[in-house]
Amino acid sequence: MKNFVFVCVLIIASACGRPTGPSETSPDRFAILAPASGSADLALMFTDDGAAQWSQARARLRGFQFYQQILRSFCATCGPNSGARLMHVRPGGAFAWLSGHGIQIGVEAGAVKEHTCDGRELGNVVLNDISVVYQTGSHVTFIAMDEPFTAALAIEGESSTGKCGLSIDDTVVQIKAFVDTVRATHPAIRIGLIEPYPLFTVADISTFIVALGNAGVPVPFFRLDFDLRHRRNADSNVDADLRQLRDFLDQRGIDFEVIVTGYDGETDAGAVASAMALAYEVSGAVGRPHAVVFQDWSSDRLGVGTDAVNLPESRVGSLTWLLNNGVDLFR
Repeated sequence: MKNFVFVCVLIIASACGRPTGPSETSPDRFAILAPASGSADLALMFTDDGAAQWSQARARLRGFQFYQQILRSFCATCGPNSGARLMHVRPGGAFAWLSGHGIQIGVEAGAVKEHTCDGRELGNVVLNDISVVYQTGSHVTFIAMDEPFTAALAIEGESSTGKCGLSIDDTVVQIKAFVDTVRATHPAIRIGLIEPYPLFTVADISTFIVALGNAGVPVPFFRLDFDLRHRRNADSNVDADLRQLRDFLDQRGIDFEVIVTGYDGETDAGAVASAMALAYEVSGAVGRPHAVVFQDWSSDRLGVGTDAVNLPESRVGSLTWLLNNGVDLFR
C-alpha cells in the first residue's frame, strides 16, 4: 500500500508541472546503481525481458546513476549506449520507466576536469546532457560532481591529477560557477561532491567542504571514493578516519555516501572480491551510510572490448549481483 501511495504522489506531482522536484524513497532503499558507460547490456535493463533479470536489486534501489556522456546522442566510449537509445528502448523511454518505479535518476558529471577547468562551461555542458531526461517528462534528482578538487589541485606523486593547477580557493570559485549555472535552470537538483580517500586525507576533505560552505555552495551529500589501492600505500587509520568523516558530515547535515566498486580488473571474481572487501571494511567502521553506490566505471575489466556486465542478478560478478550481496553487509 505504501508503494502504491508513493507512485500516486509521484504521478500527481508530475501532472502539476513540478518535474524538477526530488523523489522521496523509503529509508530502507539506500542503494544507488551506476553501470559502466560502455556496458553492453545497459539498455536491456529497461526492457521487459531485462527488467525481469534484476527485480530483487531494483526493489532495493534508491537511485540509478548515469555517466553524463551516456546521455548524449553520440559517445565514442559508450559502446552501444546513447541518450537516443535510452529514450527509445521501450515505450516512454528508460527515464520515465525509472521514475514510474520510484527510482531517482542521478548523473555523475564534471564540474572541474583536467580537460576543462571552467565550471560555468561544464555547467552548460551538463545542462545540455541532462535535457534528454526532461524531454521524456522525467527529471534528475541529483548530480554527483566527479572529484573536482582532484582535477584542480596538484597532488605530490600523482602525475595524473591536478592538471588545472588551481588553489583551493580558485577551485571553489569554479565549483560555485558550475553549481550556480545548473541550479539557475533546475533549482531543486541536489548537487553533491565526490572525492577520493586516502589520496586526500579526512582533514583535506573537511577543508574542501568548509571552503565551499564559506563561499555559499551547499553540499547536500559527500560521496567517498574509497580506493583500497591507495590505502595499502598510505599511513592511514581507516576505521578512525571514516568515523571522523562521518561525524564531521553529520554535524553539518551532509549525507555520507560511499562508492563500492571492484578494483581488481583481471577477472570478474577478483573484481567482486575486492568490492565486497571494501563494503565489509566500510560497514564495519561506520555501519550504514546514507547511500551506497555500486559503481562500475570500466568499459571493460579485461581491456579488450566491453565486458562489463550488469545482468542477470543471479550471475556472480554482475553489477546487480554485487548490489544484492553488498547491500546485505550494510543492514
